[in-house]
Amino acid sequence: MPFLKKIEVRDLSAKYGQKQRGVVALEPIRTGEPIFTCDLSVCNYYRLEDPTNKMTKAAVLALIEGHPEAADYLRYYTYMLDDDLFDVPRHYKTQETTEDCLLFNHSCEPNCGFGGEEEELVIAIRDIEPGEELTYHYGLMDSENSLWTGLMCKCGATNCNGELKFDWWRDPKWQDKFEKYAGAHIKRKIKKLRQEQEKNQATS
Repeated sequence: MPFLKKIEVRDLSAKYGQKQRGVVALEPIRTGEPIFTCDLSVCNYYRLEDPTNKMTKAAVLALIEGHPEAADYLRYYTYMLDDDLFDVPRHYKTQETTEDCLLFNHSCEPNCGFGGEEEELVIAIRDIEPGEELTYHYGLMDSENSLWTGLMCKCGATNCNGELKFDWWRDPKWQDKFEKYAGAHIKRKIKKLRQEQEKNQATS
């Protein structure tokens, strides 16, 4: 079973609006414990090595325009693999959800992160109590070109950033806290940023 802990999918539209659902813990989860692992046989996305549904942003926007009935689904569940490469869920025409991993919402103070660079394992990054919503920071996957850029966050955290700008990966404090839990795209960008900074320091 993809979820490795007892969880429940709940209607959280009172918090997020638009009939939004979320994943809630039903048992204590300790820091570092695995929570979810992707079942590739029923995954919402094609395998990373499969080029199917891997699109540029322009292609995704054209897809949204061509399928207005699935526009929200595509915006919610399409994520970044690189600066201009996006992974579109395979069932966008029927808007089917084959794994509940799609229901992890964003928080500016999340309790989950990735235990591997390919986002197939979700782990607890702090202790989680029963009744808490399971969230991760969307900055772990997406950067400035995200389809979410400009939206207002509703996570309710005391340190909520408000508008989602997806430039967190540039912030050294954010890197210290979240880099080890980030996906491959964000880790590559942080590595390249540091190399550029070191090069500039060496030539200054």
